Amino acid sequence: MRGKVKNLILLFFYVFISSASAGPLEQIPPTSTNASSHLSPADSMKAIDNNKNYVDISTFSGVKINLRYATLNNFMGINMYGPIYGPKQKVFLHKDAARMFAKAVENLKKQKPEWSFLILDALRPRSVQWIMWGKVKDTPQKKYVANPAIGSPHNYGMALDLTLVDKKGKEIDMGTGFDSFTKLAEPKLEKKFLKKGKLTQKQIANRLVLRKAMTGAGFLQLSHEWWHYNALPEPEIRKKYQIVE
Repeated sequence: MRGKVKNLILLFFYVFISSASAGPLEQIPPTSTNASSHLSPADSMKAIDNNKNYVDISTFSGVKINLRYATLNNFMGINMYGPIYGPKQKVFLHKDAARMFAKAVENLKKQKPEWSFLILDALRPRSVQWIMWGKVKDTPQKKYVANPAIGSPHNYGMALDLTLVDKKGKEIDMGTGFDSFTKLAEPKLEKKFLKKGKLTQKQIANRLVLRKAMTGAGFLQLSHEWWHYNALPEPEIRKKYQIVE
């Protein structure tokens, strides 16, 4: 009997030590790293469509849509959303980010009444993030794509990729295209490339129109992508909002 009691005490001690060494529960990643455990993009978008926490911003006045990852015109050359979008593309944000974007639309109208936002990506289900990550995880492009195990602000509906178009629908010259994984696309290096003649004053001025409209509504500019804006700092997004699978 004493032997059994002794063994139970030792077992309890081992479990206690193992738990202590693991650290607080909040340090354990709350999400799976297995892509196969996630929904398909089609199922993800259907769930979003029926959720009142998300708003279809394609209905906003002064907004045009060209979801690049739902076409072949993207850095991967594949339609990552699959056959879920027809001629009418819905574009979702969390309602908190959508409220901010409505203000950004107003800001742009004051600056450039004849220009419009062109949405390139908004809420991106993590099922799509897994596809992107599989393409870049072993390449230098890795720094431009968030690891889906943690999640991108896009996966929470709290980020936008966008540019501007004129009244004829022509994209405004920003010095590089969307998803140009080069230093020329980095806002923090604009002054350097202006001095070198690799960016023009007009291209930077165009970026500043976009930046002023978005940051004036509270969005945060990503330092290495002129087209990317977060509604809140990333740690706050991950703490307060639910990821969309």
